[in-house]
Amino acid sequence: MQFNSLRENNSLPKHEFDLLSLSNRRFIKVSLAQDRNDALRLFDYLDDFLCLEENRIGLIQELISLNKKGVFLFEKDREVVGFYAMQMLNSFGLEALLDGEYDGSLPADCYLADYDDEPAGIYVWGYIAPGFAANGVRYVSQFLQQPQFREANIYARPVTKEGLKITRNFGFEKIDGFQDGLYQYTRLINRSYS
Repeated sequence: MQFNSLRENNSLPKHEFDLLSLSNRRFIKVSLAQDRNDALRLFDYLDDFLCLEENRIGLIQELISLNKKGVFLFEKDREVVGFYAMQMLNSFGLEALLDGEYDGSLPADCYLADYDDEPAGIYVWGYIAPGFAANGVRYVSQFLQQPQFREANIYARPVTKEGLKITRNFGFEKIDGFQDGLYQYTRLINRSYS
């Protein structure tokens, strides 16, 4: 009874991001974006939602090349049906993010963790996963359970009502004092329980 009243007041997340498990049924294929072809495919998908300018292809390609372990494509029948994109931040990048000085749309190399380094934080710069494509988030959660990533808290700035709802449902909490709505997911391994 108490649990239900907490859930109704949005005090508990609907799903704990670190505990998402893989589905036995595969509705979609999930893969890491690797090259210009993947950037073009992601651009075409995003263009349907955002009406992007043509020069954004280069930006998407650069974001993919800077983050070889950060952009996941969700596909069905070889067509992109969703994505989840992150930037692996080093300690300087995390500090800049928390100071409000980080530009996730065009991050400086000096803020990003090297390929094999453990990130100090993970910044989600975008995701769209409608309908069955939402299953792809489960794969991202599992990927982030690897030793390299499991201690890095995750940060996001949702820009739509749907994005905010999903962010909260996965256990992200708003960081007080941020005008632009920065949310943090504290990884289970980093939580202290009394």
